[in-house]
Amino acid sequence: MPATFGPTDLPALWHFLDTLPKIFTYGVEVRHPLFFTKGDAETALNRGLHQRGVNRVILDSRPVHSAVPHSETIIEAQRKKPKVPVHAVVTAQHPMVRFIGSDDMAQNRELFAVWLKTLPQWVNSTTPYLFLHTPDIAQAPELVDTLWADLRSALPDVGAAPAIPQQSSLF
Repeated sequence: MPATFGPTDLPALWHFLDTLPKIFTYGVEVRHPLFFTKGDAETALNRGLHQRGVNRVILDSRPVHSAVPHSETIIEAQRKKPKVPVHAVVTAQHPMVRFIGSDDMAQNRELFAVWLKTLPQWVNSTTPYLFLHTPDIAQAPELVDTLWADLRSALPDVGAAPAIPQQSSLF
């Protein structure tokens, strides 16, 4: 949702979610500051998502906002990506962590360490999803390579890293 989508808009979200087919899994990512204050707005959001079995997407933009702004890609990402607190709240059966890495893989690995403690706690009762990307999406394979061994150590059943297709030589 855009940052302009605030607490007064929740009835529209509930109406929309209530009309969706129940056979699919859904997630909602919010950006409005009031949804990150642990106050009434966040409580209402989390309660409504939980009642509907909808996952709250957990945004972790710490890496990109901690990066040294040395390139136009990082500067643009820091300008565009929400800078909100990380609230690791599970509202349904498939929590999704959206981890926005930087171009500094050592820093990404350090900031990902908290997820290596959290994700194993969730797998006993949920099936979490992990969405890894970087401001320059071309570095996403490097981010996966950097984090996957640690992820496998924390979650041995996670298996091998997903196969990433080679870039086409057509361009």
